[in-house]
Amino acid sequence: MTGPSKKLLSIQSHVIHGYVGNKAATFPLQYNGWDVDALNTVQFSNHPGYDSFNGYKYGSQELYDIVSRGLLNGLKIRYDVLLTGYLPCVASLNNLNEIANQMKQMNPDLKWIMDPVLGDNGRLYVPEENIPAYTEILRRNQLYLVTPNHFEMETLTGCKINSLSSLKVSFHRFHELYPKAERIVVTSIDLSVGENEVGDQNPFYLVACCDTTTTRGTGSDEIEIYFYQVPKIHAQFSGSGDLFTALLLNALLNMSSIITLSAATSQVIWTVNQILERTYKLSLAEEEQEHNDKRINNNINKKKIIKDLKLIQCKDLFNKFPNREIETLAAKLLD
Repeated sequence: MTGPSKKLLSIQSHVIHGYVGNKAATFPLQYNGWDVDALNTVQFSNHPGYDSFNGYKYGSQELYDIVSRGLLNGLKIRYDVLLTGYLPCVASLNNLNEIANQMKQMNPDLKWIMDPVLGDNGRLYVPEENIPAYTEILRRNQLYLVTPNHFEMETLTGCKINSLSSLKVSFHRFHELYPKAERIVVTSIDLSVGENEVGDQNPFYLVACCDTTTTRGTGSDEIEIYFYQVPKIHAQFSGSGDLFTALLLNALLNMSSIITLSAATSQVIWTVNQILERTYKLSLAEEEQEHNDKRINNNINKKKIIKDLKLIQCKDLFNKFPNREIETLAAKLLD
């Protein structure tokens, strides 16, 4: 980025130890030249994937006052981008509409990137009443980019995704329900359970994307959907979705030339996969040193739980892109 840094307000969760929410997004964005103001919706010692954690959630009025009275009306900051992630309650989500409206009054070209954090792996992380609050936000607001995971896409559309054909149906349903959402990227799609068109016991997960702006004004209702097959790593990571959204935001809005959503998604898939691979190897090395190979040898076939990403050790990857074709299979979803 040349010239003044673009200003970004990131409203997400926060942990003291580890890298999820704002901790996963802020450093990579700052490393790429973004001027990030991070508003933390929770203050936890670590993420709940550990055996224990401590901390508290900020009240909805506290969050609203910090942005409205402090940043916008007090300091009169004109933000270029709003990035939103985990919000703990429906009141905070309702206030988000007003915050976004105030920010757009100061900058009509504001880009809103939303990760609609509801849950994962078939279960909610938030109160059930957060679901209609999100659907109302999606209906009312123009969103530059929305990045639900597999479970969140199913929850927001009511479409079960267990095949490529049902994945396409879910994108069309999302577009029907939320026509103001310009770009959609669905992360961590797992079709390995049950019958699917990619193959049972699938060694890949999918990422799929759709840019509705490419067909607007053409008179066509058809939307182009692309999917990518990405090799699975035999481990479970926390914070990778938050990192993915931040890097995708950067790829789309921080380039000297215009880049398509499909190309940006390919780049970020490659980058995130490199970070996860390095995190996995470094975590194995740490465990080997601590346990003298015993734990690894005894659990070699067990899916590992990687508690934290190794973002500091991966900083050289944040603005590195492959100089060859992405090693993921990108294809257009067809009827």
